[in-house]
Amino acid sequence: MKRLFLLLACLAPLAFWACSDKEVAGISTVETENAFLIQIVREDSKPAVGVVARMRSVDFVRDIEDDSSKAIFFEEFTTDSLGQIRIDSLTVKEATIEIVDAGEGLFTKISAEDIQEGDSVQYALEKTGSLRGKVYLPDSVDYAWVQVYGTDRLVKTDSEGFYEMDSLPPYEYDMRVIIGDSVVEQSTKIDAGEDVSANVRTFEPDSVKVLDFESASAQFTIKELGISETGYMSSTDTSVKTTPEVEIIPETRKDLSEFIVEAGADREGNAIYWETSAAMRGSWSFYGIWICKEESPCDLSATDSIVYYARGTGVISIILETLGESNTEGKTLAYDTLKTDEWQRRVIKPENFKPRDDLYGNLGWDVISKSVTTISIAAYDSTEFWIDDVVFYGIKPSDFTAR
Repeated sequence: MKRLFLLLACLAPLAFWACSDKEVAGISTVETENAFLIQIVREDSKPAVGVVARMRSVDFVRDIEDDSSKAIFFEEFTTDSLGQIRIDSLTVKEATIEIVDAGEGLFTKISAEDIQEGDSVQYALEKTGSLRGKVYLPDSVDYAWVQVYGTDRLVKTDSEGFYEMDSLPPYEYDMRVIIGDSVVEQSTKIDAGEDVSANVRTFEPDSVKVLDFESASAQFTIKELGISETGYMSSTDTSVKTTPEVEIIPETRKDLSEFIVEAGADREGNAIYWETSAAMRGSWSFYGIWICKEESPCDLSATDSIVYYARGTGVISIILETLGESNTEGKTLAYDTLKTDEWQRRVIKPENFKPRDDLYGNLGWDVISKSVTTISIAAYDSTEFWIDDVVFYGIKPSDFTAR
């Protein structure tokens, strides 16, 4: 599962770049007879005048010991009044050219063979994008390094493995991730102006926390899944409330932030809470959120269990649904009866879900678990409850469709 590399052997020949802007020692020079002319234009096709283009070897990565902010390169060019740069020779067989200027950029490759042919080419700057993601760390590793080949981009993840890179020109980049004594490589495509999520799952866990409510806002985010969605509430009951001052009118959707409260009862953080006095028996209310795309539902059939923390009194249920016009819509649900004011760890297994009976769209676990789009938490009749930290065990983040 690990790909071991001799890091010193890989990085040492490149370390000289931190000391020299022009010469590349230790790499054989590929002589060329003709020049290669590149014109850089803006998105409006006007010449990009006075922008800086930096050249590096395609296999260059920044030394993880280099903590300077100085850009590292072996050749630098500035475009002339026509937006042109002239390359007479390369000191490597293949190099990258990178431009980042005022929110626009270019990243491309050029070879010694291109220059020998003495050709010319025009490139248009495009809006830069960004890269976000999570490197799944083994238990013994506190962080990872994320590098991009052919650039001097180098970031250190936080203790949870999250990282960010901004101002990346559109391109399909080759990434290099150092996790302890292992190296993982993968490619990631950045489109113009896009915020792209790229996770590294070599040490991917076999559980996913889907709901935790710590954001305390209507816009709920699951960072490791790349999900940023607004949760929704709906009710047929006439007496659902989050506090004595806030009641839900049936068939309306309230701001989710009104349902997020302090967990209380010696539990830190936030939880979702509501109460219903069930003015009419058989009424219900529920909170839901999309966790997978309508056009590509998630296969969560490998789930071993769904674990969450809850307290309160009354009957609630965990519901998985398949929604969307392109799908056969339906649901599967498992009930849970709460009888305590203290927080308890609750466990639901696939066999605890209600058998298929086709009533109100209940298609059963075997059908719905293979094509999940949303998860909901419902309350029935007279119920008051708090719920927090809903975790799926037996599946990996990669089992979810990235949004």
